[in-house]
Amino acid sequence: MKFTSFAFLLVAITCLSAVSATWQQVCGSNVCGVGQVCVCRDGVSNCVLLDQCHDIAIVQTIERTWEENGVPFTLYRVHVVNYAPMTLQQIVIETDCTLNPRDNNSVWNIIYDHGYFLLPQYAQGIKPGQTFTFGYIDHGRVAPNLFIKALTY
Repeated sequence: MKFTSFAFLLVAITCLSAVSATWQQVCGSNVCGVGQVCVCRDGVSNCVLLDQCHDIAIVQTIERTWEENGVPFTLYRVHVVNYAPMTLQQIVIETDCTLNPRDNNSVWNIIYDHGYFLLPQYAQGIKPGQTFTFGYIDHGRVAPNLFIKALTY
């Protein structure tokens, strides 16, 4: 009984540690919390409230839905629009547990790494007024949540 209680406690602590790690974003010498974005301009990083971050827009659209063997899938296009007066060199977009790609080939034109989307090297940033587009195929018909976590200009 003591072992079972200890094992449960250990799993609970591990899960809480994993969740708290996703709540914080290391940003230079700062740590950004929930609802904040790490913005790096001219080598200086600061945590900015997400609702104060007007330079970037993420527009996620459904291109089509279908079923394979009774399993629903949806093809999404994601447009990252740079409204800033300078080139966006990198963006980190976090997903939540609702993202469940169909397979390893179901995300394209972006780097997908353990719940994060990152611009690929060949993109060479997003110039002012320009849009970068990527896509993915996800299980189901409910759009996964996407959150801007970091911007580097």
